[in-house]
Amino acid sequence: MLYFVKENTIHTFPVSKRCSAVKEKEQLRDTIPHGAEECPYCMHRWPDDKE
Repeated sequence: MLYFVKENTIHTFPVSKRCSAVKEKEQLRDTIPHGAEECPYCMHRWPDDKE
């Protein structure tokens, strides 16, 4: 899974359908950096998600 950090918040790439963040020029990474806040929409599984 790939991640990107936008405004000190970590999001998955591609972003969850509930998340409004848009990846622009942020670097994609495969690790979660220390100190970044987790996006509640991207980083948590919701009961009705079907993947």
